[in-house]
Amino acid sequence: MIKKTMRILCFAAMMLFCHGACAAFDEAKVRDFLNTTGEKFIETLGLEDAGKKYAVLDDMFETKFDTKAMGRFVLGPNYKLLDEAQKNQYQALFKRYIKSLYKSYPLDFETSEIKFEITQISAKGKNVFGAMIVDLPEKYQTEKLKAVRLEFKLKEKESGDYLIADVLIADVSLLVSLKPRFAQMFKDAAGEPEWFLQDFEDLVTSNEQQVAELL
Repeated sequence: MIKKTMRILCFAAMMLFCHGACAAFDEAKVRDFLNTTGEKFIETLGLEDAGKKYAVLDDMFETKFDTKAMGRFVLGPNYKLLDEAQKNQYQALFKRYIKSLYKSYPLDFETSEIKFEITQISAKGKNVFGAMIVDLPEKYQTEKLKAVRLEFKLKEKESGDYLIADVLIADVSLLVSLKPRFAQMFKDAAGEPEWFLQDFEDLVTSNEQQVAELL
């Protein structure tokens, strides 16, 4: 009887903990955000004018992604070593860096072949995760790979809208994959924020110049 009572109490404690620690979310609203954002992205990929295409994608990145949280995460503990002015400089550079990264990949997809389906929406800790399966265009398919699984880590703003805080492709986090590179960059700068920011700006500028040559 005592063991049974203890199990009930433990279960109740777990439920109370989850209620306070797990994110509460409106599944219909999350699903609508993912569907709307996904459809807009596919529509934009289909634009023939490269300049207009990248302008829309840049705007989506600015408005649909939590770039500040992303920038803080990839820099890790070193972010605290920056003063406020340096943090602002870093965040501006980080936005430019991510934009230069995605523009280095070919985005000339046949969008009529791109389909996606949201497969799961769940709360983990204080975040909401939405998973989807994306069918690949035929020319990118292989015998073993016909579709790819994407998972989006979402954060809710005070307004109630959602922002994307990370993207996992086949269970590999974009931000986690970037973190070692930023740690090495900071180490190469001898742990000096000013030197790191100069090196980072040089890298971003170089990336942007390479992208400009491709367009």
